[in-house]
Amino acid sequence: MILYFLRHGDAGSTASGMADDDRPLTEAGIAALRAAGPLWRRLNLRPDVVLTSPLARARQTADLLCEAVGGRPVIADGLRPGASWGNMARAMAAHADARRVLFVGHEPDLSSAVTELSGAGSVRIRKGSLVCLEFYGIPEAGAGEVAWLLDPDLYTDGG
Repeated sequence: MILYFLRHGDAGSTASGMADDDRPLTEAGIAALRAAGPLWRRLNLRPDVVLTSPLARARQTADLLCEAVGGRPVIADGLRPGASWGNMARAMAAHADARRVLFVGHEPDLSSAVTELSGAGSVRIRKGSLVCLEFYGIPEAGAGEVAWLLDPDLYTDGG
């Protein structure tokens, strides 16, 4: 089984007075994720299901990913900020036939899940980063291998 973890792109500031749930991606955040599309396609990224946090910035990120590689995101309320690996696993359980699941969410939730599943000491997932974990069986703590981590600097100018 393969699990992917994509942190949402760069979003607007909380100083704008907008509710956190409603903060959209910035123009730069959208551009960076669109720039990732060709790399995602070269990697033959083909998730069976894309589960996304319901927050605007995560939904937009999931939409941009699906625009690049195909599919339609599924909103998973359990991926709201504060989600644990248990929340993600419950969201995934509704898609029992999926062998490649992609989660779009927030920090520190994603890095905590990747750390727990891989047994890594720590993992840094920047905005727009994508991590691939592979499992020989079912996903469980310490059983995943980090196959790769794409830093957004690989598909943007780093700025």
